Amino acid sequence: MTSTAADQTSPGSAAIPVLTIHDETSERQDLAKRAEVKYALDVADIGKLRSNLATNCRRQVHNNPVSVVRSIYFDDAALSSCHANLDGIGSRRKLRLRWYDTLAPRNEFYLEIKWRETRVTGKHRLKVQSTKPVEQMTWSELYALLDPVVPEHFRCALLRFPEPIIIVQYDREHFTSLDGQLRMTLDYNLTYYDQVGTTRVSTRFPQRLGDLVVVEGKVPVGHEPDLRRLLHPFVPRATRCSKYVHGCSLLNHVHFVD
Repeated sequence: MTSTAADQTSPGSAAIPVLTIHDETSERQDLAKRAEVKYALDVADIGKLRSNLATNCRRQVHNNPVSVVRSIYFDDAALSSCHANLDGIGSRRKLRLRWYDTLAPRNEFYLEIKWRETRVTGKHRLKVQSTKPVEQMTWSELYALLDPVVPEHFRCALLRFPEPIIIVQYDREHFTSLDGQLRMTLDYNLTYYDQVGTTRVSTRFPQRLGDLVVVEGKVPVGHEPDLRRLLHPFVPRATRCSKYVHGCSLLNHVHFVD
C-alpha cells in the first residue's frame, strides 16, 4: 500500500514537504511473525564468529558488505517501552525510525513498530520517502507530517511514544542458511547519541558501548534449535539483549545491570 501526503503551497512560501508511504509489512513474510534468539558476546570473539558464519551460512550483501544501521527510538517521558523490556513484560511494542549508511536520516527512511508476544516477534514497517531530508526537520514537523498519512496503528504508536530518546548505531553483517530459512546478523561497534531535549536529530557527542557484539538469529517459530548448526562449533549462550536498553543505561536514562 502506498500513500502520499498532499503538497501544500501558498504564494511566497516554500512548499510543505511531501511524504510518500509504502507499507512493506504484507510483502515481507520474514517481518510478519518470527522467533528471535540473541547472543551477547565480547568483541574478542568476532573473528571466530565471522569465520563460523561464513563457513556454515551464505553471506548476504545489501548495499555494502557491512551495513551501518541507525535507529531513533521513541518512547514516552517515563520510558515505558524501555522499562517494559527491563521488566520482562511479555507483550510489548517499540517505535523506531531506521535508516542506513548515512550519519543522519535524509530523504528515505523506515518507520517501524517492533512487537513481541512472549516468544513470538515481528515488525510493522513503512518505507517513507520525503521531499525534505529528515535531518532538516524539527521533531514536531516530522510528527505533523507523519500523522495524517500513516496507518492507524502507527498513528497510535506516535501518540503513545512521542519523545525521541536515543539513536542506536552499529555495524551489521548479514548471513542466511543455505536454504534461506534461517537468518543471522552480526552486530558490533555499538554507538549511541542522546536525543532527549533536542529539537531535531542530533549526532553530537557519540557514546561507544565498550566491546559488546550481538548475534541475532531470526527464524520461523519453532525452529530456534536449528540456529546452533549455523554457529558450530561455537556454542554461545542465548540471552536477553536490547540495544535500546543498553543505550538508555549508557546515557544514564535508566539504571541497568547486565
